[in-house]
Amino acid sequence: MSLRRTAVLIVCVTFCGLFAVLYAISQSNIQASFNYLEREEVEEELTRGLKALESELSALDATTADWAVWDDTYRYLQDHNEDFLRANITVDSLQTIHVGLILLYDRQNQLVFGRILDAAAGTLAAVSPVLADRVAASPLLHRPESADKPLSGLVIVSGETWLLSACPVLTSQRTGPPHGTLVLGRRLDAAKLASLSSAVMLDLDVANLQTEGLSPRLKDVTAALLRTEQPQVVPEGPDRIQGFALLRDATNKPALLLSVALPRRIHQQSRLTQRNNFLFLLAIGMTFGLAMLYLVERRILSRVTSLSGQIDRLGEQPGTLHQTFIAGNDEIAGLSKAINGMLAALEHSHVRYAMATRAAKVGVWEYRKDTNTYYVDPSFQELLGARDGTGQIDLDAWMERVHPEDRERVREALTACLDGEHDEYVGEQRMLAKDGSLRWVLVRGRAVRDAAGKRTHFVGTNMDVTDLKRAEESIRELTGALITAQEDERARIARDLHDNVAQCLSAAKIAGETLHDGALLSTPELKARLTEFSSLISRAIWSVREISYDLRPPDLEYLGLPQALERLCDDFSRATGIRVVFSGAGLDGVVLGQDVAINLYRIVQEALANVRRHAKARQVSVRLVESFPKLIVRIKDDGQGFDVAAQQEQTGRHRHMGLASMRERAGLFGGTLRIVSASGQGCLVVAEVLYVDAKDLDHETHSDH
Repeated sequence: MSLRRTAVLIVCVTFCGLFAVLYAISQSNIQASFNYLEREEVEEELTRGLKALESELSALDATTADWAVWDDTYRYLQDHNEDFLRANITVDSLQTIHVGLILLYDRQNQLVFGRILDAAAGTLAAVSPVLADRVAASPLLHRPESADKPLSGLVIVSGETWLLSACPVLTSQRTGPPHGTLVLGRRLDAAKLASLSSAVMLDLDVANLQTEGLSPRLKDVTAALLRTEQPQVVPEGPDRIQGFALLRDATNKPALLLSVALPRRIHQQSRLTQRNNFLFLLAIGMTFGLAMLYLVERRILSRVTSLSGQIDRLGEQPGTLHQTFIAGNDEIAGLSKAINGMLAALEHSHVRYAMATRAAKVGVWEYRKDTNTYYVDPSFQELLGARDGTGQIDLDAWMERVHPEDRERVREALTACLDGEHDEYVGEQRMLAKDGSLRWVLVRGRAVRDAAGKRTHFVGTNMDVTDLKRAEESIRELTGALITAQEDERARIARDLHDNVAQCLSAAKIAGETLHDGALLSTPELKARLTEFSSLISRAIWSVREISYDLRPPDLEYLGLPQALERLCDDFSRATGIRVVFSGAGLDGVVLGQDVAINLYRIVQEALANVRRHAKARQVSVRLVESFPKLIVRIKDDGQGFDVAAQQEQTGRHRHMGLASMRERAGLFGGTLRIVSASGQGCLVVAEVLYVDAKDLDHETHSDH
């Protein structure tokens, strides 16, 4: 992603995040404020409805007190004069005081008189016993005789809700004792609710909690009211909201749900405010974002893009030195100056690097498998006569420069490394220069992995080791000549010892044994001394022959390498008491040169000598195997073993020649010597040598053997 897109994305994400946070905070605050206002409004209107009911009860209390503190009412409860009833308890009188129920109880709360106004029929009807008993049992009538104030409350009987007011009956001068109680009542029906709603300009309604069939919604509201004892506000949608209050009857039991319904004006204002707030925040955010993008583009992105373009043009022409230029005195201009300094230092380092690589004949390489691009240091390409200044080269074209005899081996090793079998590659190969000359190259490489462990590319070095190879070849030839001269001198000395010294000693032995034949003065003492002299000469002859055999084993020349090694193992067992087992495989028909045979013999001889001196072994196995075009000899013992790396370091430090001589002898014939050992695990020596000359390999195959 480009820097410009990144900047735009950051600004957009920042704007969206800030907008979302600010909008959420403002919306939360606005919504909470408007919800509080709406609830407060509903509770205020609900309070007005409750106060309307209280006013209704207060007016009823006043009327009840007016009728109860009256001499005529007081006398009626004493004498039960019907004239009082005919004169005062009429349809007109009850309608005048807006009363639908009148009850008179004596001091024992027994009903003396009771009538219900039927407004529709315009008549007075007798009170039902249920209503009379319910009122008589209510707390309205059960209070101390000293109480002379009206007491009001709700009573629900047979589905009808009554607003009742009870007052003790006293004389007009409020003297007593009370002769009973006057109860006046008004129905709380639809007409009364409509009248109250009109008076307070509210939509009031009540629900009877003492009847069956109450809706689940009202049940939930009732439960909340009983739990909190606080008014409940319940929205009914986006346009209407209700408030509920609990009304208890005269016995303090839940009786009615008073509800007030209001249009959601505050909620609608809240939605309008939220919409305006959204547009306001959006406008401010867009203005801020565009201004920020303009400033970032003007002061940063355009200048960084210009600097990036200049750097890209530097990469397109790596052979020339350029500089970048950004006007100003800020960080980007400072970065341009720093890049110019780095370019100068890089050019200086490049010159020194080129000088060093040319002097050391070393070049770096890089291969990317995903793009199949191969880069070789141009200075190293020049060693092979190439003139590509970029260093990019096709891998197949590079492989064509590998010597045909090495090409397949190198390709297989590289394929194994590229396929993930190995992380490192080290190998020597011959390269063909453009002028036809041959160069030896040591190639080292390593796989580079990303953070996830996946291979991304390979890097390494090419080193021209032609001079080193020539020096090694010269040393190998000199070493071979020295070893050959040494073996020739050993053979000559062995022949001289065998043909001359041994023969002379044999003649001396025979002459000594014949001295006493026919001698007149032969005595036992003389015979004993002559016999001892003959024995000494015999031991000298045996020693000379052993020395001659060690210098040049005759079995190697007359019987061949397998039989010579077998005899060497037998002699070693007899001399040391260590059991040695010799075996051979694939040796039928194999013809070995004397140089190969004597050097393999010396390797086994030195290995057995090391076993005798250091191994403390009980058993040794020697195995000779032919694997065209190589001979492989393995010497394994069950001794105490040793640390190979530490032993090699000690050998180089103290100039011990045993192992070094074994390696040199194997290397004379293009072979190798490998030692595998660990403390307490014995030792294995494996020598591999070519017994067929390289020029004969083209004429022989493995199937020939």
